[in-house]
Amino acid sequence: MPSGTPYASFALPYPIRVDCFTCTAHLPAPYNTPALYLLTHSHTDHIVGLSSKSFASRVLCSPDTKEMLLRHEIYPERAKKYAGEVAMRTFAHLKLEGGAFSRDLLHAVPLNTPTEFELSPTETVIITLIDANHCPGAVMFLIEGPRGTILHTGDVRAEHWLLKSLTRNPFLQPYIPDTEEDLRVLIARGGQTASLTKTLHAIYLDTACMLKGTVVPTKENAVKGLVELIALFDKDTNFFVNSWTWGYEDVLKGIARAFQCQIHVDQYKHAVYTHISDPFLRMLVTRDATSTRFHACERFKRCSFVDVPRFDFKNDLAPRSIEERKVVYINPVTMGCAQWEGYCMDVRRRLAMGKDIDRLLVPLERHSPLPELLNLVSLFRPRRVIPNTLVPALGGLDWTAMNAMFKECMAPPIYDRGDPITNEFSSLGIVHPSVLDLASLNLADTDSAMKNLVGDSAELEAGKWADDGSMRRRLEVLRGWLGPKEKRIVDRALGR
Repeated sequence: MPSGTPYASFALPYPIRVDCFTCTAHLPAPYNTPALYLLTHSHTDHIVGLSSKSFASRVLCSPDTKEMLLRHEIYPERAKKYAGEVAMRTFAHLKLEGGAFSRDLLHAVPLNTPTEFELSPTETVIITLIDANHCPGAVMFLIEGPRGTILHTGDVRAEHWLLKSLTRNPFLQPYIPDTEEDLRVLIARGGQTASLTKTLHAIYLDTACMLKGTVVPTKENAVKGLVELIALFDKDTNFFVNSWTWGYEDVLKGIARAFQCQIHVDQYKHAVYTHISDPFLRMLVTRDATSTRFHACERFKRCSFVDVPRFDFKNDLAPRSIEERKVVYINPVTMGCAQWEGYCMDVRRRLAMGKDIDRLLVPLERHSPLPELLNLVSLFRPRRVIPNTLVPALGGLDWTAMNAMFKECMAPPIYDRGDPITNEFSSLGIVHPSVLDLASLNLADTDSAMKNLVGDSAELEAGKWADDGSMRRRLEVLRGWLGPKEKRIVDRALGR
């Protein structure tokens, strides 16, 4: 997991490590030798350690994640291909075929298929992979065993449709107390449920956007609004979709449907998209740059149809590509519903006035902000909520705030010294430092989408309309969930 993950990335109470494959020699026994590794998806911050040639343990993942990982190439290697050189795949060593050294460390497990795995000669668990609506191949893990049941979300976008699908998932239904009567029974039994329903011991929750309190558009509404804006441009305008990481495929699909066209992608994306299980993705991508107005090729080496020399703002002419095409760059950002509505109205107004527009924003969020996380946790009412990601510089204040954030979403607490999950937590816990001040925080630090914008003036446009995920904005949200003492610490950091 990304930097700041508690419990050394273990899915306690089990000796199972998730999304972290670095050396464990510094951990106490039995956690210096994980019994099992899980990989939720193939984003770079979740595969740290897997590139080491010395890594030799079995890793559970989805079939698509396996395919994407084996085809994974970092940009310097992709650049070698552009120069006609031979490129190396980062994780090719995980699957070797032929000879005495044949091995396949990536164990692909189909979704919605409970599968038994042995942790030791005396203990097994059943693991079920469930779609996480984050990027191709991304899954949540339901882990059931003698020490209790946990749900590890990995990275998740818990839109309403996903919550509905979870309520219909037969492997999750036993853990969903879906009526007030169920809750009253739960409280009356002191946290112990009736025989047909059970309580999740813990949810390991995607907290990457927990400190964003904005209600954001659904992916469907974001793409619908973008398509409507694209339709206002001249039919000879070219568009570059800045799909700088996996997870923005809904934008490509929405454009392909609306304009009945394919999307031009680079060799790397094409190899990945045409080898995973999504048939529509396989259909909509093309390597022929001349066949379409829409491009999602390598952003560091854009094709000549959307590669625009640096624009001179003193010149009133709209920027043109090397092929003399007008180009509009599309950048995904975080934006609230009200801001998105206002932004769409502003773009329409500027176009109606004859203004040249060379960039568009789309609020395609890959992680759930706080409102969606509250809905997800409320669906299950677990005993505990544990963050997948903490901001180390906050010294545990973000975890402290979670107690208040999710208080109303939880099952009634139990006080059982024999509770295995409590015992395991205490054996491999982290100690929050005593936070005296947050002077080391960079309040201007922004989120990854803002750091990966493409196109001249894109940063100016995004700064006006988007939630930049800055530390200052996150502290404002955090402050509302803290006690008086912690609020004073945050206030000093904010200069109040």
